[in-house]
Amino acid sequence: MKDFSEKLSAYMDGELNLNDASGVETLLANDPDAQAILDALMLADALAIEQFQTQLNDPVPFALAQDIKAAEISGPVAPHRPIWGTLAASLVVFAMGGAGGYAINGQSAPAPDRWLADIADYHAIYASQDRHLVEVGADRASYIEAWLGNTVGTTFTIPDLSSFGMTFEGGRLLVANGKPVAQLMYRQPNGAVIALCLQRSNTAPGETLEFKTQTINGFDFVSWTTDGADYVVIGPGGQPDLGAIATNAALGI
Repeated sequence: MKDFSEKLSAYMDGELNLNDASGVETLLANDPDAQAILDALMLADALAIEQFQTQLNDPVPFALAQDIKAAEISGPVAPHRPIWGTLAASLVVFAMGGAGGYAINGQSAPAPDRWLADIADYHAIYASQDRHLVEVGADRASYIEAWLGNTVGTTFTIPDLSSFGMTFEGGRLLVANGKPVAQLMYRQPNGAVIALCLQRSNTAPGETLEFKTQTINGFDFVSWTTDGADYVVIGPGGQPDLGAIATNAALGI
């Protein structure tokens, strides 16, 4: 079992060759116990990332920020000054400037919302796949709802988007911004892939359903928050009916 867990870890990190990765995916599709082990590993990884990011986002005392700003952290390292001290100071400055907390001027820098950017990165990879587009196929829809719902921590129903000519292909588990994300994949008649992704939300939804549109890395997004979860529909740039698809998905969830 230890060897299998190590192989799954290598699979998650993209370190397996094509044959070994295909063997793992075949096993996952047919062995619920193997899938459960992968889910546990991915969830542990997500929680570890979330905890690390939380620590980075903790405010740095302003006095410390002033001390670091005044310190000489570039150029040759003095003989009496350990190099690890220089590296540590540099990392603190990086953390304050790029990951939240107090910036050098004492102003608070909000941590960026990474989940949509992470989804764009995933979609760029998986949308081009054919045989390995999803982890679990559409013929196991009930299993997908239970598996991903339990992992993400919110219940949902796979929406029927056939009125847009879209075919549900199946689902997979992602990790975005340190949290597990359910990804439901649909294919259009022209072969283009549109995904519906959801994660447990830390933001209270408004009184009315609000849709936000944006473009990231060439993909169009329509996102919203409802019932304790964040949702987003992602499709190719210039997709004309993505807003209508998102509205229909929101009603079908």
